[in-house]
Amino acid sequence: MAIVLVGSFVASMLQAQAWVGRGRLSGAVEDPEGNAVERASVRLTLDGVGPEEEVLTNKQGRWARAGLAGGNWEVFVSKAGYIPTQHTVRVNEYAAASERPFVKTALEPGGGAATDGSAAALDDGEAGQVARESLERGNDLLRTGDFEGAIALFNEALPSLGDGGKAAVLVAIAQAQVQLDQDEEALSSLQKALGHAPTNAAALKLMSRRLTALGRGEEAQQYLQRLPEDQRADPEVFLREGLELYNENDIAGALAKFDSVIKSEPEWAEAYYFRGLAFMAAGENAAALADFRRLLELEPEGERAEEAKQFAEYLESL
Repeated sequence: MAIVLVGSFVASMLQAQAWVGRGRLSGAVEDPEGNAVERASVRLTLDGVGPEEEVLTNKQGRWARAGLAGGNWEVFVSKAGYIPTQHTVRVNEYAAASERPFVKTALEPGGGAATDGSAAALDDGEAGQVARESLERGNDLLRTGDFEGAIALFNEALPSLGDGGKAAVLVAIAQAQVQLDQDEEALSSLQKALGHAPTNAAALKLMSRRLTALGRGEEAQQYLQRLPEDQRADPEVFLREGLELYNENDIAGALAKFDSVIKSEPEWAEAYYFRGLAFMAAGENAAALADFRRLLELEPEGERAEEAKQFAEYLESL
């Protein structure tokens, strides 16, 4: 029994330290007008584990965290009064300072947090107070990763909110459902949100991303087109659309999509991998070689690294 306990303890210790490394992430949090958001919470996880303490943004809206292992980190940004936002960012432990990713977050005001305008407008009666407390507790659970608990509390608050507040809270519920791999439930929540607020940008963006991820690209485009033109450049959607075009042998179309991705996310190694494949298919070997080399600079030991090395060696031999 003692051996089992010791083994379990060692395993848990190893898991707890799996996120520790030599990498660094930093970023900035702004509101939609470009103003710095001070004391926003930034939580980082790698495969479900990470630093226990949150990072708070300073007066300039900046944050940074060192000592991170290489891999795809989930960056969860939240603050009372705003809709929480999540990014996936690749960390390369050995990247030069100039090549480290810088995460820019635009937090939209909304009901995903307890002190937004909708919650503030709740009356002071018993029902309004209960709804306000549900939103506050739901936010706390969301920040700690208890997505099921947050969903339950947000649903309790919904009946007391106006249309704008309902839409924003439903987006927060959908974000939590995505984390639980409940895609159909998330799509349903987003449809309800758009029923209350048809122009809600957060709902439209998340809807387009999830539909694209589910292979429903044409439907995703319908929601993306409802956004203002300057908000339609979603690199995750563009990457998946590029892959669809590549698989359909529309190489020129795929290259255009991958170009858009890399313009928006110049540190996203996977985008260079797929653009390299498209360049090879187009017979543009020099451009393909440059992309595979760039991937290896960003992720020398990443998921695509071995294939990129093989492609690069082949192209160099031509």
